[in-house]
Amino acid sequence: MGTQMNDLLPDVTYWLTLQIAKSDPGIDLEQVYQGTVELDYLYQVLTSKAQQHWWSKYGVELSPVTVNNAFFRAIAVLHDRNLEYKRSRNRAETDWVRELLHL
Repeated sequence: MGTQMNDLLPDVTYWLTLQIAKSDPGIDLEQVYQGTVELDYLYQVLTSKAQQHWWSKYGVELSPVTVNNAFFRAIAVLHDRNLEYKRSRNRAETDWVRELLHL
């Protein structure tokens, strides 16, 4: 059974990443990454939602460790993506896009 739970980690991480990314209003990942009340709230809501989703859709009870690891991996993935996006906006490779859009 432990192997099955580990196999679910990428899927749960991906699902949580999508949930965080599409949240409305948007989440300030810089602040959340530093640890805020918003992070605590997100954690409580989304880990509970993930457990409920996996149980109702797949009949699988996610372990607290799997959900915890998936949540923090999802935050890290989105935070890193945002950092990379900010860095790439000022690179020579994106100059042609700015020229095309007249920015």
